[in-house]
Amino acid sequence: MMWLEMLVVALLALELTDSPFLVSVTFFLRFVPMLFGFGFGVIAERLNRKYLMTGGLVIQAIVSVVLALLIIADQLEYWHLALGSFLIGAVMASEFPVRRTMIGEVVARSSVGRAVSLEQTTNSLFRIIGPFLGGVFLATIGAQGGFLLGFLLYLIGAVIAVSLKYHGLTSNELPVGPKTQIIEGIQYIRKSQVMIGTLGVTLILNVFGFSYLSQQPVVAKQVLQVSDVLIGVLQSVEGAGAFVGAALIAVFAKPRHYTRIYMWGSLLFVIAIVLFSQSTTYWLTLIILFFAGLGMSGFATMQSAIMIYASSPKMRGRVIGSIAVFIGIGPFGQLGIGLLANILDPATAVLLTASIGIIFMFIAFIIYPAMSKSTSLEQETGTD
Repeated sequence: MMWLEMLVVALLALELTDSPFLVSVTFFLRFVPMLFGFGFGVIAERLNRKYLMTGGLVIQAIVSVVLALLIIADQLEYWHLALGSFLIGAVMASEFPVRRTMIGEVVARSSVGRAVSLEQTTNSLFRIIGPFLGGVFLATIGAQGGFLLGFLLYLIGAVIAVSLKYHGLTSNELPVGPKTQIIEGIQYIRKSQVMIGTLGVTLILNVFGFSYLSQQPVVAKQVLQVSDVLIGVLQSVEGAGAFVGAALIAVFAKPRHYTRIYMWGSLLFVIAIVLFSQSTTYWLTLIILFFAGLGMSGFATMQSAIMIYASSPKMRGRVIGSIAVFIGIGPFGQLGIGLLANILDPATAVLLTASIGIIFMFIAFIIYPAMSKSTSLEQETGTD
């Protein structure tokens, strides 16, 4: 639903406002709650994660059905999309540290990379289906079909979450206050060059890479001049690349490969975005976005795998929460690319932001040399 919603909301916002900037604002509102990810990570350590996950899915189901009813009643306004995006984003911000921390609890440490890769593989598989369905709904029965599907899927997810036999880890230590937990988490992360490097690249890609997602449908409409269905296919092909990449990582990646996959995948992603911004041929764009998906899979899979592998079970919720915080800074890139799109044009805005991302990625290779070494993660964590 995440990928279906992102396409449908972007095209609805463009239809309602004819403003690339306001399209970016909906993405900003969706991802800015991630700024509170560290706090959500602390909460996830104090409450039952199963109930947090279930409650979030119920909230998302309610938002989806309300948006669908507004569209059916022909009462939908831009502020409804903006508020809905913010509420869904708030749930996503809390769910990220909850779900990824649970993964670290139920698999052996040596299998963390493959477990996260498997999760990313399923995510990428439905990224192929989601945008395509979104485009089909927009072109046929309307956006309400996509949101009603979301209502159904979120409820199914809530039922699955309720059925989980999960009790969480227990500790004999006396609980400390949230402020102390946050300070301890920051101090813990500062001791690890690999964690700092991972967060640095997370910041680069979320500000200068993923900001292009809000303008991708706009560029497709204005430059490639294709239908909503073919715009959905573009995003689906990117999902196909991410699926292939995540599957390969799940099968072949070892802990010694994690940081290099992360760095080179991230660089491939921003290079592909630059090529996308300059493509005027639909079929060439499909190929470019497939490789963008490959690069994205290296980034998205290894981002959490590195942090889970490098952290202790006690600190894992806070460490994963720190990723959410750096993702939460990324939406400010959405505002930047939206302003550039209004002043110049969407394709040029994508070109400029992604080019800056490439420059910062090369700087990251220099500043964080440990991230491109095959043994850095094992050396830092003291394992073979």
